[in-house]
Amino acid sequence: MLRACLAMIVLCACNGDSSAVDAGADGSSDGNQPPKTCAGDFECPSAGSKCWFAVDGGCTIQSQKGVCISFTPPDKCAPTVACGCDGTTISVCAPVGYVDRTSNSAGACPDDGGAEAATDAGAD
Repeated sequence: MLRACLAMIVLCACNGDSSAVDAGADGSSDGNQPPKTCAGDFECPSAGSKCWFAVDGGCTIQSQKGVCISFTPPDKCAPTVACGCDGTTISVCAPVGYVDRTSNSAGACPDDGGAEAATDAGAD
């Protein structure tokens, strides 16, 4: 009888400890953390990352945060085109869905005529 009680205590103790250890190990080994938000490249933690802004992120103070993303442009790139918050067209080789500054909408700005598009594309 004593042996059965000790076995039961050990079994219960192992089950409780085991799940606590598993939960801790799963939480620490996940490694999937959200990207760091930024207002400019200077806020990105590594030299290889740059601050990118959602194509249709909007132009309010609250929406002017980007995310730090490491991105190496391919040799041949189809530029992402968006209408910048300053009213000029942005055309830049960037991660899909992002541009290098805040923008109000996808596509060229209606009043800009795409004049800056060639400048931005050539700079990158």
